[in-house]
Amino acid sequence: MPRKIGFTLVSSSGHEDNFSAKELMVHAPTVNGWRSARFCPYPQQVTLQLPERSRVRKLQLLAHQYLISGKIEFHIGDRLLESDSPGLSGPLRRLGYVSLSDNEKTGFKARELKSVHVDAIGTYLRITFHRNHVNRYNLYNQVLHHVNCTSVCPQPSREQLIEHYLNSSQHETALDGTYMGKCESISPLDDLAFDMYQDPEVAHIIRLLDDKKQEMVRQERYEFAKTLKQAIADLQKVGERLGRYDVEKCCAIEKEDYDTAKKKKQQMEEYRMTVYHQLEVHNLLDMGMVSGSMWLLRSFELLKGEMPQSHPEESGLPPSPLATIPCSPGLTGEPEPLTESAQREASFPIEVFGDGLVAGAYSKTWSYREDALLAVYKKLTEVSAGTPKEKLRNMMRAAVFLVKKALKDKVSSVFQASLKLLRLLLTQLIPGQALGRAEVVHCVEQTWPNLLSRTGDSATRLRAMATAFIQDMALFKEVQALQLVPGELVKPVKSNIPTRQALSRAELLEKLLGELGTDNSGFTLDNVMKFCTGALQHSASEVRETVVLIILAMYRLHKTAILSYLPANDAATRKNVLYKNIFDGFARVDGRPVESQTSKKGGAQQEGEKEKEEIRSLQEQLAALNEISVGGAVITALLPLFPSTGHLCIFCGEKDESFTEDGLDLHYWKHCPMLHCCDQCRQVVEIASLTEHLLGECENRARFCQCPSCSEAVPTDELTCHTQSPACKRRSQRSSTTSELLMLTVNFANS
Repeated sequence: MPRKIGFTLVSSSGHEDNFSAKELMVHAPTVNGWRSARFCPYPQQVTLQLPERSRVRKLQLLAHQYLISGKIEFHIGDRLLESDSPGLSGPLRRLGYVSLSDNEKTGFKARELKSVHVDAIGTYLRITFHRNHVNRYNLYNQVLHHVNCTSVCPQPSREQLIEHYLNSSQHETALDGTYMGKCESISPLDDLAFDMYQDPEVAHIIRLLDDKKQEMVRQERYEFAKTLKQAIADLQKVGERLGRYDVEKCCAIEKEDYDTAKKKKQQMEEYRMTVYHQLEVHNLLDMGMVSGSMWLLRSFELLKGEMPQSHPEESGLPPSPLATIPCSPGLTGEPEPLTESAQREASFPIEVFGDGLVAGAYSKTWSYREDALLAVYKKLTEVSAGTPKEKLRNMMRAAVFLVKKALKDKVSSVFQASLKLLRLLLTQLIPGQALGRAEVVHCVEQTWPNLLSRTGDSATRLRAMATAFIQDMALFKEVQALQLVPGELVKPVKSNIPTRQALSRAELLEKLLGELGTDNSGFTLDNVMKFCTGALQHSASEVRETVVLIILAMYRLHKTAILSYLPANDAATRKNVLYKNIFDGFARVDGRPVESQTSKKGGAQQEGEKEKEEIRSLQEQLAALNEISVGGAVITALLPLFPSTGHLCIFCGEKDESFTEDGLDLHYWKHCPMLHCCDQCRQVVEIASLTEHLLGECENRARFCQCPSCSEAVPTDELTCHTQSPACKRRSQRSSTTSELLMLTVNFANS
């Protein structure tokens, strides 16, 4: 079957900035690619090297709407003029050329897709672009095209070549590269138009489903193949819609309309989430096959429980075409057999519960996973009174193994079944059968990490279920006696803990502290306050605010004993709003007047003097800031362009009558969206130059290094985590389809 391959760039005549020919291998609605330089000489050439000697059977050209070349030539061969590789044929030979429409008839609003069938073998492909069509939109006489070399048939076998030689005359063409055996059909999924208008993630899933469809045909499971065919057709509509959202998002980013960009991103994630979940619900795809995709992981993290209960019309999203696809009748029997690795991993529960039940727990179909947990629950509730303790202990530990795995499940009904089984173990089986505290400890220690991680789940329903269960579990008689939950909750908050998980831990601590107190509960003055002092440094304000409530609760219990864990209550400390609120809260608890309420005229004058001092400091910083260059021009050079009457911010362009000399400085200090107060040294700098400041000027610059991927300033000890996170964006920004690109893929078979 013809297929696509990648290639490497050998050379190009030149390119415009951010349109390097190295991006030609990428096919997506918003990807960058090669564009000729402005007012470049013609012809322009791009030379590509295939991974190995290949047989090219089809070339595709997708022209830009107005940056169009008048003629494009193709050359192919096994070596370039400057190379002297032995044993290969001569330099590149000309395949021919194609002419393209000037696009005037469409008003430059459409793009021409031209497919050219060829039959040639080689290692190098050279594309020559001749002078552009002249039109009023092409101001710089550039060309920009998508080029796709597709449909490479397999190389002929030795027997086919011999037969062709014996049946041909001496006047016929030579054998190297001109064998005209019958080419297999070309998959529409390898067409350039497919990739250029499809969301890349959905395109990948469509190809997986197409492979699965072919396998079902080979197995003569035609009903399931029919279902997959319909799913593929519907997914193509989904992919086109997501691709359009992505283009609109990129256009909004270019216009700096970040509200619209955020809205488009949310639309994409919600729509993608719905579709992916329906794929799994309808048993159409093993989501583990695409779990490496960050898009997919992020989409599943957004799942708010069971998606079939959602109503797209309420969110303004179109309904998913997959909603009407029936579940496959071919997958309603038994769960698929366990793999070898799963058998090794689950050998103990298999020994206790049998292959069939554990196979359901490991199934790719969520309903089988739920049924397996409920089957274990039923077995444990039916245990007879005379069952040997050793057998009970084995059943309990095997159940804990399955619960631990199911606590990570993204489907809410499976997660809920795991909580139901865990509650049974801790409240009925272990105490009812007198299995001892060691089994309680084993059960909690094995399940706690996965359970706690779900308190940070982005799905509100799953997060609420996990939080509520932990709160209940802490009060289970056997668990409370061992003080296991409080001891886990007060462990120090690490700096890299996600906000939702940190917030859930703080909220759980606050609630349980109110119910259990600090008297022989696992909560003590020391461990709670150490947790609080660490959590006060968390970057999320909602986490810090919850911690303040915990500190006030501890003050009600222990009064001045907690003051040793906090800084002194003086003017310097009160500059920090967080500590000011804490000490004001203490005053309210004691019934004392809050300091801010007793501050009369003298206090107001002191505040005024402090603000003036800060403004004077800011003016000194602005004197240096005015020398920072903006867009290649120095700010001091821009000053004469503005009215000398004041009332105008030179950074954000805002006009206001209050912008006197002092008022403007106050605006710079507190309100200007183009300026930022460095968290490290408190110096006010322009946002555009914050990275340079952190790397070269800041008094704490030794703590930072430059990310090689996105060029941002990152704390040195966080660089590894940063480069692996979605926050790290690549240096070259993607542009919209209004600046289209040259792209090429080649379908081939080995020579």
